Amino acid sequence: EQEAGGDRGGGGKVEASVRVDTAKLDEIMNLVGELVLVRNRLSNLRNELDDDRLSQAVSDLELVTSDLQSSVMKTRMQPIKKVFGRFPRVIRDLARQLEKEVRLETHGEETDLDKNMVEALSDPMVHLVRNAVDHGLEYPDEREAAGKPREGVVTLAAEQEGDHILLTIADDGRGMDPDKLRRLAVTKGLMDQESASRLSDKEAFDLIFHPGFSSKDEISDVSGRGVGMDVVKDSLAKLNGTVDIDSELGRGTSMRIQLPLTLAILPTLMVKVSGRKFALPMSVVREIFELNDVRTNVVNNRLVALVRGKAMPLFFLERWLHHSGEPVLRSKREMAAGGGEEEAEDERQVITVIVGNQAVGFVVDEVIGLEEVVIKPLGALLHGLPGLAGSTITGDGQIALIVDIPSLIKAHGKRL
Repeated sequence: EQEAGGDRGGGGKVEASVRVDTAKLDEIMNLVGELVLVRNRLSNLRNELDDDRLSQAVSDLELVTSDLQSSVMKTRMQPIKKVFGRFPRVIRDLARQLEKEVRLETHGEETDLDKNMVEALSDPMVHLVRNAVDHGLEYPDEREAAGKPREGVVTLAAEQEGDHILLTIADDGRGMDPDKLRRLAVTKGLMDQESASRLSDKEAFDLIFHPGFSSKDEISDVSGRGVGMDVVKDSLAKLNGTVDIDSELGRGTSMRIQLPLTLAILPTLMVKVSGRKFALPMSVVREIFELNDVRTNVVNNRLVALVRGKAMPLFFLERWLHHSGEPVLRSKREMAAGGGEEEAEDERQVITVIVGNQAVGFVVDEVIGLEEVVIKPLGALLHGLPGLAGSTITGDGQIALIVDIPSLIKAHGKRL
């Protein structure tokens, strides 16, 4: 009786939530970020001083800080329903315009995502969904002839995987033909016949992310519009996200997007280059190995490492620092000139990073380890400099720059 009465009055419900300006939340997030930095510095001190009482206190602080961090993150979270909510209408209009029959299915719309992510995601998602309806799904008569139901299905799904969000946009349409994509790459002059024939199916699907690459013979006002898949990939790369395509001819295509939960606090790999510290976002790091453990070759005046039978281009980060632009062979020659093979050992390490959908190796002097950092905006002098995403204060109180890998390779790839 009491419960029913409480519901009727609505008193209990009203006080359950408070409206807070997002600027306040951002401020709290910033302060938690500062706290994380102080915690990192204390952890470093603990390792140096080796005092039991201090280490106990710092351990407690670490626990409280990580709980506080996750609570503040949760206050900034919004269900992805906000993004999914606009699609029934988008699909209804498209289906009418293209004269197709389409049904939308959504899963996991309660999955929470950082507020800024939710806003940034809506445009790339709209493009991918329009693409699925326009390029992916066949016309009802075609579907019937192929023994499928007349109505095509587009599925939007979201789920949380560890500290990542996995978004899937799938259709049960005609799928992509890797051979057709390989032929298109040759006719558009992206690569020669031999390189195209060596591409695996997965690499062939990734071709659609090349600027100006459209697998549609005629450009419609739906999918063309001058916005290619390369724009979608770029906007996801800005969010430290990756896109993965899986397709089966005649069965359909699914695009899987992986994104970090938040943009405010970033797990990074700290590295040293020419005596300075840099942070690489962990979301794109795949593996680390010693430079002298792999076979290297020179292709088109670029050093490549042979990893599991595949050539992976190597980028030397110190060249970006020195802007020297010397030919790639320099370091190898110097090492060889140093005398016998024993002296030619290169102690440097290679970090494999996924950029867009390609693996590249960054050569650094040493890998320091994992560290959670808070992204601080760069000052006016460095603002907008390609290759830098921001800066942070490391555990020992120094400043480290956070490397923005996609923009670094885009701007300086030829010289690294």
